[in-house]
Amino acid sequence: MIKPAPYHRYWGKAAGENETGSTCHLLPYHCLDVGAVGERLLQVHLPLLQQLASLTGMEPNEFRRWAVYLLVLHDLGKFAVTFQGLRPDLLQHLQQRKTDKTSERHDTLGYLLWQKKVKPHLQGSGVLPPSGRRCDPAAIQAADTWMAAMTGHHGTPPKPVDRILLSDPFEPTDQEAALDFVTDVTNLLLPELPPLPALDPEAIRQASWWLAGFAVLCDWVGSNATCFPYLDRPQTLGEYWDHAQEQAEAALADIELLPKIAADSLQLERLVGTTESLTATPLQALASQVGLATGPQLFILEDVTGAGKTEAALLLAQRLMAEGLAHGLYLGLPTMATANAMYKRLGKQGYRQLYRADQQPSLVLAHGAAHLSDEFRDSLVASTLPSDGGYEGLPAAAAHCNQWLADNRKKALLADMGIGTVDQALLAILPSRHQSLRLLGLIGKVLLVDEVHACDAYMHRLLCRLLSAHAAAGGSAILLSATLPRKQRQTLAEAFAKGLETKAQTLDARDYPLFTQISSQVTVEIPVTTRESVRREVRVDCLESEDVVEAEIEKAIQNDQCVCWIRNSVADAREAYARLRERQPQWRIDLFHARFALADRLDIEQRVLDAFGKQSRYQDRKGRLLIATQVVEQSLDIDFDRMISDLAPIDLIVQRAGRLQRHRRDANG
Repeated sequence: MIKPAPYHRYWGKAAGENETGSTCHLLPYHCLDVGAVGERLLQVHLPLLQQLASLTGMEPNEFRRWAVYLLVLHDLGKFAVTFQGLRPDLLQHLQQRKTDKTSERHDTLGYLLWQKKVKPHLQGSGVLPPSGRRCDPAAIQAADTWMAAMTGHHGTPPKPVDRILLSDPFEPTDQEAALDFVTDVTNLLLPELPPLPALDPEAIRQASWWLAGFAVLCDWVGSNATCFPYLDRPQTLGEYWDHAQEQAEAALADIELLPKIAADSLQLERLVGTTESLTATPLQALASQVGLATGPQLFILEDVTGAGKTEAALLLAQRLMAEGLAHGLYLGLPTMATANAMYKRLGKQGYRQLYRADQQPSLVLAHGAAHLSDEFRDSLVASTLPSDGGYEGLPAAAAHCNQWLADNRKKALLADMGIGTVDQALLAILPSRHQSLRLLGLIGKVLLVDEVHACDAYMHRLLCRLLSAHAAAGGSAILLSATLPRKQRQTLAEAFAKGLETKAQTLDARDYPLFTQISSQVTVEIPVTTRESVRREVRVDCLESEDVVEAEIEKAIQNDQCVCWIRNSVADAREAYARLRERQPQWRIDLFHARFALADRLDIEQRVLDAFGKQSRYQDRKGRLLIATQVVEQSLDIDFDRMISDLAPIDLIVQRAGRLQRHRRDANG
């Protein structure tokens, strides 16, 4: 037994009333648990270490030492008597005192203690540059920003602390215990290390978004009692630190958070899952051969619908991974329906082909109704690391996903490969709680956005901001579209170049199809030919009334053709469906829009894919009518013999035409 230090009288995690074992986990141990997760993560996740170090302007090993040290101080606010008083029984048991004080949350209190007590203490001991005329205020400003990111580990930055009195939440004994802890942690983690170097405050301010995400991730892993069992007996910090590092290694292995090794190359046949020899489209051939830059790069792939843009993008993404320029992928689609379809398309085996055969990459489906997908639920592999009770939980194939990564959409971008709606990525740059964790999850990933033209003015601006942030963090992006306006293409290129701190060149090519590549080294626009099988002319006839529309549908159904009528609103779609069901009860009619209850919508979505998808048969298709809204016009691999559309902007008309006789069939479909 050792002589307890003052900080051994503070709890960091409390056991529930019905739990057995230790009544609590002492605060210094929880702080070291979280630090140990950070230490181990930066030891083995080299891409993350290198990119975070680059963002801060530090050498990797130097960054790792300081990042772990400041991470250990993330919960200084829990030394406040106001926090300890949240469990009066533990406060009485550990310190033999009571309190009725209340105050701000402990994340804000941690930053308060840093500003008023800990920072001056570290300046006096030489860990931080001293104050005074000779001190560079920029160095202290950078340290403050970094520490704000650490204490803001609950998803939001700490509140301003200028008007909070230190003595209100922290009694003198609390302040002394906190300083004793800081001193012993400094001696443990920073022995004989020079003071924090003079860092660029602007670089640290920008890096703070990712540093905050790093703190959130480490705190979530380090807070799990399964991997870090509670301990309420005094130990030296050095003894517990060794133990915590062993536990952190096991925890990270359990949740499969470390990057997987990419395959050396990828053939188109393996990607689509066939043994037959395939002829790549011109776009796919170019994606397999174009020269890659040595850093972050943006690719914009424009080609007609059905030209294999998705496969071309995946071939390109895998090349980036094989070259060490990325270690994962997030594929953002415009709707849940298109995300579900892409998940089914790649989840069987296709996504695994991007990695070496001996790897077990996690594939996550990321949107608000992912838990309703049978395929995704079947892919979940239970982790011994349970979800925290405070997070959204989901119930416990060929696709594989660790359940810890899948139990919360905020974690989804941490998976090796994600398929979901584009908004899950856009939340990384919105003022939403834990947005920094999403931003961290995109580090080292290829951001692939399909149907990028579908972004409205608001989403387009968000995507531009995300591209800037992603490029600044060393990430590459691939954007796909069949109908991308030149102005939109230029603003996307400028946004990415801004993140690279370079000036975007004017993209003046008027060719179509077009392959565009942008990096800090090159900007190229390469015209691409279209394969003959998708080259076509579309005849457009104007129908002047709904009665004429019904007559055209009736004629097609009598000829055993399948028809899609796309309405511009849910109300119009429902009205047309009800009218035709009443007039033509013998017809096989389906209705598909985005306002069905989620469970019903998934069933309808599958029925649509079965009836009109690439593998649908003549008997499935003949004489069928689908009345739908815009949910069918993008990314769904379905086709119809006849297409009727309400009047719409030309880019939507082109997209809808892409579902007209999309696949090669005989005269009978």
